[in-house]
Amino acid sequence: MKTTIANALDHLKSGKAIIITDDEKRENEGDLMALAAFASPETVNFMASVGKGLICAPISREIAERLDLPPMVSENTDPHGTAFTVSIDHIDSTTGISAFERAHTIGKLADAASLPTDFQRPGHIFPLIAKPNGVLERPGHTEAAVDLAALAGTAEAGYICEIMNDDGTMARMPELEKLAEKHKLPIITIADLIAYRQLHENKVKS
Repeated sequence: MKTTIANALDHLKSGKAIIITDDEKRENEGDLMALAAFASPETVNFMASVGKGLICAPISREIAERLDLPPMVSENTDPHGTAFTVSIDHIDSTTGISAFERAHTIGKLADAASLPTDFQRPGHIFPLIAKPNGVLERPGHTEAAVDLAALAGTAEAGYICEIMNDDGTMARMPELEKLAEKHKLPIITIADLIAYRQLHENKVKS
C-alpha cells in the first residue's frame, strides 16, 4: 500500500519494516527497510524469509569512520556505486548468522557507545556507506535508508534486504504491492523521499 513519507516514518519508529522502491530506469527493485536503532530478530528473520535477498546495513560516513569500517574494495566497479564496507559481526556473536546475532550486530551499529573493537571482520552483516547528501546526491536504497533514519530522529543507520519472488527473480510492481498488502507494509518510492526532502529543506531555508 503506497503511503506518505510521514506515515512511513511513523511505521519505522514503531520498529516495523517498510518497502522502498527505486526508479524503473535504475535497479527497478524493492527493498525491505527498517531502522537499525530498533533492530529485532523478528524483522531480520522476516527479511531473510520473505525478502530473500542480502541483508545489508546502510550507515552514514560518520558512523563508518567512527567504527573504522573501510571500503570492501580499493576500486569500486559496481555499476551503481554501492559502497560496501568490510563485513562485520559483533564480538558477542558465535557464528553471527542467526537472526538474533544479526539483529544484535545491526543494533550495535546504531549505538553511539560502540567502538571499532566491538566488531570482528569479516562477518555476516554488510554495511553500506551512504553519500553525505543522501538521496539528493544518489537516489539509492542505501541513501534512502540513512535519510529515513535521520528524519526519524535515530542514529543514521538502517537495514535493508532486496525482495525476490518465490522463483528467485527480482520482485517488481505489482508483485511488491501484493506482498505489501499481504504483510501490511507501507510502500514509498525514492522519488517521493527526494520530493519530501526538497520541500521540507526549502521551507527551513526560507
